[in-house]
Amino acid sequence: MGAGDEVGVDTTAAERSGTETATLAERYAGISTSFQTEMSLLSDASCNEMPVASGALDYCADVVGQLTALQAHTSTLGASAVTAAADARRTDDEIGTGLASVYAA
Repeated sequence: MGAGDEVGVDTTAAERSGTETATLAERYAGISTSFQTEMSLLSDASCNEMPVASGALDYCADVVGQLTALQAHTSTLGASAVTAAADARRTDDEIGTGLASVYAA
């Protein structure tokens, strides 16, 4: 629903939100890489403590997997929002064209 009494989709806002979401997804890739690097450094620094090194690498693999899944879902969400905005815009145009022919009659 739109603001006030309006009905419909604010396609500009929907497209902007989708683009911002896709940009956010790209940032997750950087976070994942940075996290992996830091966890590798932690593991290297604790080489004399094998349980710590092993635990750090296991934890890293789990978190990186979760960040990768989050990135994929966020990317899909952003792409879907942009596509939905384009579909809504096209539908609005088609409805407007159809109404113009009704009022012209």
